[in-house]
Amino acid sequence: MITAFMLACYMNGALNGAIYFKSVKDCTFYSENLSGQEFDTDMGKQKYKCICKLVPSINPDKVKVY
Repeated sequence: MITAFMLACYMNGALNGAIYFKSVKDCTFYSENLSGQEFDTDMGKQKYKCICKLVPSINPDKVKVY
């Protein structure tokens, strides 16, 4: 088991995707650069918001950690 940082991305409050990183620096880089993007959908413009969450124990044999 290892500690990892999960990049969780939401579109209008609904979880849209997640990816795990070993480094908080990498996680925050992607969070800052992906957040705030707007997409045109059938429901109108929707905004993307990403945050980093500390995950205390991840099994790297079951989850890909970058």
